[in-house]
Amino acid sequence: MPYSISIRKELPKAGIEGKVGDFGSVTVERCPLYRPLEKGMDTVRLSGPAFPEASFRGKRRSGRPSLFKAELTLGGRHAELRFNARALRKEDRALHIAYEGRKYLYSAEGLGKAKVLARGGIRITMEPGRFIPSAGTVRAGTATGPADAVDLAIAIVLEEVDTDVLTLGGAALSSPFALMQHFSDKSE
Repeated sequence: MPYSISIRKELPKAGIEGKVGDFGSVTVERCPLYRPLEKGMDTVRLSGPAFPEASFRGKRRSGRPSLFKAELTLGGRHAELRFNARALRKEDRALHIAYEGRKYLYSAEGLGKAKVLARGGIRITMEPGRFIPSAGTVRAGTATGPADAVDLAIAIVLEEVDTDVLTLGGAALSSPFALMQHFSDKSE
């Protein structure tokens, strides 16, 4: 379930929270405000009693971290991330994630459609669900195969990341921002 919290003495928080089957509660948080001291980077954090602490940090786009200059950390260990933003085919644009001997493929079915995280015999699909006016779009996830807390943590934390560049349409719509980002990167 999406949520938003604003307390005057703290930075506002936004994100998603809910229950994940036998794994219990999970919360994914990010700060929706632009913070100049972060040098254009943004972070999303996942927490829950049965999940490894996960954080995703990337160049801020559309008010969220993106796949550019991205870092994924699970339980204090870094994952390797790789994707080809210039590829034309959806399969070639997918995000490749390597973590502790596991190899994942994360892809988007299209703008506003399902996103899929897959590795040997495991497939986690996150789909946009119904829209709730006060909260936003609810997400529905399904897992096939023996998915564990690490698999689910990766799929869930990526729900609060701007992954539009994984689709050709999303890349085309974001290309003016990519050009500005290119010049921004050159000035750092």
